[in-house]
Amino acid sequence: MQLTLPKFGYGCWQLGSKGTDDYWGLEFTDELAAELIPAAVAAGITYMDTAEGYNNGDSERQLSRSLNILSSESRANVIVGTKILPNNAGDVRNTVSGMLGRLQVSCLDLIMIHWPITQEGMAHFAGNHKTEDGGHDYATSDMDAVGEIPSTQTCFRDLMALQEEGKIKHIGVSNFGVNQLKEAMATGCTIAVNQICYNLIFRACEHDVLPYCREHNIQVLCYSVLMQGILTGRYAALEDIPEYRRRTRHFNSATNPKSRHGEEGHETLLQSTLAQLNEIAKENNIPMSDMAQAWPLHQKGVSTCIIGGTKMEHIKGVERAGAVVLSEDVLQQIDEATMALKEAMGSNLDLWQGVVDGTDTGRCN
Repeated sequence: MQLTLPKFGYGCWQLGSKGTDDYWGLEFTDELAAELIPAAVAAGITYMDTAEGYNNGDSERQLSRSLNILSSESRANVIVGTKILPNNAGDVRNTVSGMLGRLQVSCLDLIMIHWPITQEGMAHFAGNHKTEDGGHDYATSDMDAVGEIPSTQTCFRDLMALQEEGKIKHIGVSNFGVNQLKEAMATGCTIAVNQICYNLIFRACEHDVLPYCREHNIQVLCYSVLMQGILTGRYAALEDIPEYRRRTRHFNSATNPKSRHGEEGHETLLQSTLAQLNEIAKENNIPMSDMAQAWPLHQKGVSTCIIGGTKMEHIKGVERAGAVVLSEDVLQQIDEATMALKEAMGSNLDLWQGVVDGTDTGRCN
């Protein structure tokens, strides 16, 4: 059975957020979720993307409550994707049972392994990473707390067994590089999707992952299409970007306590690239955010862009972007404007974990 996804999905990382000290800087209430989720579905954003690691399962719980208020007809059109932490890959059956309970369903539409099942992939979720509000501190990583690394082969075989039992429809991965995709596929598992970070200022997947996914009919789902607001044009200067959102490899790790990649960053090149993109959007009378959301869908192999939203205007922005058709001339301008940054950032698919002293400590290969 082929998995058919809409052009845009709704990212649910912010659901269940506890307050101002949490990553998104707000408390995401049931009232807000009950407003935005139905609005997204009505706008044709019928893929919901969540994970057990989003706010300790509270994202899944809040999403379920929001979907329950939909009409039966609208709910039938919704596809929910969720993700298993690599740390729980050795206990797939119990993990899936918990997901089914939190989402209040008898079968998961799509389940993905959130990060590669490696020490690096598990380190960020091992140990104590709590903020004052009880949320997850995404600035920390604890290699020493990882413990035993689960078997990738056993994990995917267990997922296939649950698929045979009717508890899972489709199996996918997230943030997997080519070697990790090969390892998963060697089990005989059909990988439906690879969800990766892909946007105008982070094109790492184009080096090898995107071509491999196209070759093997693996749909690519893009997250951080707006680079957490950086590609909306809202920030006049790089220093105006919130500290948490400046922890990527674009920025010098030494100047940001929330960063852990250990690289020098590419801030000057980033600044000039953003200026060129803003000029392209202005010359073609396209809002910067619309251009950024539309661009990945013009790339062969990409099926869905995942957009997070905390306001109704974000939903309306997706509706506008869905109607944007970028000409070959505009696509060429964008390619030329972003090529230098693409080459500088390299092929490391992990936006937050870098290469230090020539050693690849990234999680994706």
